[in-house]
Order: sequence, then structure tokens, then C-alpha cells
Amino acid sequence: MSDIINASAGLSLDFGEYTPLIVVCAALAGLFVLFKLVGVTGKIIWKLLINAIIGAAMLCLFDIVFVKYLHMDFFYIPLNWLNVLIVGVLGIPGILVLLVLRFIL
Repeated sequence: MSDIINASAGLSLDFGEYTPLIVVCAALAGLFVLFKLVGVTGKIIWKLLINAIIGAAMLCLFDIVFVKYLHMDFFYIPLNWLNVLIVGVLGIPGILVLLVLRFIL
């Protein structure tokens, strides 16, 4: 029995630097299913999903430009579902809100 537990403990999935993007996509898919169950109209769901995808792309671009190329590590904004939704709904002002919150907290 302990061999089975030890064998399963050694299993690890490593997607490298794509892990945050996979997590965000899974969270968006979960939100899509949740909204469908609640009964939100398709137009609102698609608008939110498109904005969230654009928000994730903006956060990735922001991370690439400021953190990787300009080496300004204090501008790092983690890519998670909450940040993606904030940037997706608010756009560029959403990035500014996240930066202000990062420096305050």
C-alpha cells in the first residue's frame, strides 16, 4: 500500500513558464460554466471572456516588457485569475490599479 502512495507522490506535472497561463485558462473555463449554470446571457459571458483574454495578454506583455527586458522587478504583477479579470474589465487603468495596490500593500 505504501508503494502506491510513494509512487503517486512522485508524479509532478511541470509546464514550465506556461503554468500561470494554463491556470488562467482553467479559471476562465470555470467561470464560463458557472455563468452558464446561473443563467447569465451569452453576450455578457463572451464579452467578459474576451476582455479577460485581452487582460491576460496585456499582463503578459507588461511582464515581458518591464520585468524581463527592462529588469524592473518592482513592476511585476502576478498572472492570476483575479488580476486578469481586473485588467480585463478595466483595461489599462486596471493595470494602474494593480500597480498602486502592489506598492501600497
